[in-house]
Amino acid sequence: MKECLLLLLAVLVACAAARSPQRTVSYKGEQVLHCSQLSNISLSQPGLDVWAEFADGSFDVRVIPVLAEESVYEGVLTSPHCEVVIDDVEQYMHQFEKEFKKAQAMNDDEWFKAYHTYDEIYAWYSQMAEEHSNIVRFVPSIGRSTENRQQPAVHITGGSPSNETKKRFYFQCQIHAREWISGATCMYVVNYLVTSYGAVTEVTELLDEVELVLVPFTNPDGYEYTWNGDRLWRKNRRVNSGSSCRGVDQNRNYNIEWGKSGSSSNPCSDTYHGSAAESEVETQNTASYFKLNEPILGAIDWHSYSQLILRPWGFTNTDAKDEVRMRQIGDTMSELMYTVHGMRYTSQKSIGLYPTSGTASDWFYSEDANSGNLGYRAAGFTIELRDTGRYGFLLPPDQVQT
Repeated sequence: MKECLLLLLAVLVACAAARSPQRTVSYKGEQVLHCSQLSNISLSQPGLDVWAEFADGSFDVRVIPVLAEESVYEGVLTSPHCEVVIDDVEQYMHQFEKEFKKAQAMNDDEWFKAYHTYDEIYAWYSQMAEEHSNIVRFVPSIGRSTENRQQPAVHITGGSPSNETKKRFYFQCQIHAREWISGATCMYVVNYLVTSYGAVTEVTELLDEVELVLVPFTNPDGYEYTWNGDRLWRKNRRVNSGSSCRGVDQNRNYNIEWGKSGSSSNPCSDTYHGSAAESEVETQNTASYFKLNEPILGAIDWHSYSQLILRPWGFTNTDAKDEVRMRQIGDTMSELMYTVHGMRYTSQKSIGLYPTSGTASDWFYSEDANSGNLGYRAAGFTIELRDTGRYGFLLPPDQVQT
């Protein structure tokens, strides 16, 4: 039953997500390349921004000439193992912004035909609860961010009122600021569940039995900054003591093998793990709320891109205790997602992609997260949404609901 319920929730995925972005950063001269390998060049070098890594070992990397050493810049651009997929990021961004504005003008009354700001999304969840108070509860804040923004939560359940013994599933969205499709997908799932309750038998029966707990903004400050500063920003907006570089990668900041492989101690790195496990208030807020709502059977941290379903562990090749069961869940998710949209999602252990530590999905399954979980270990997953590199983080609005 645990597997079936998690699958039913996860497969309710349609992709994409209204003020226009007002960025202040230029990407002139930058390119994105797809590489099968790179010899003698570390991807942690300044000026290299890894956009995605794929199941076959290949990856997409953005090259930033003003930050990269000449040898690194030339080494990537002249590598026989790399091909350019975005020749001019600035021009590509202009095209994205043009399509964004066009979509807004044509679909002003259709929420899921555009992406939305922090304020708009916050208000949307609040209104959803007001209009569907029989099954939706809006929590205005589970805590505040570094820049004092609220981190709200949403609870969805039917049948008998929510109680401490009702089995729950947990979703968190928008942990990496530039992955806009993450937050949009979470809204779409919520909208589908809420509007289908009482009309679609499977959804009604599901929500009568379980409760979905969802945190829309794991990284509200970073997300807001992608609208008002750098569209390709990843981390939160922490001011790092002793460094001119801002931000911590919250998906390297959880209390599970913190500070080890796949994270960086350099504040300028996009995978900077912070000064300590759960050093970031946003991480503390989400971890505390997860524990507050136990028992939790399964949890998903929504990301983009590369169409992957990742399960523990990310820091070791040793199988998790429930590897067989979680592999079955992940493989079935992949099969069901293909039946919905014809999109292939690869199911695998996180370590099979690349080593990581301090990640949310590993933490969901950890002893620290599940100490009060009535003997359960929450099945923790990272889902990397669309696409496989054509658009990257700039998935156009015309892919909403398709």
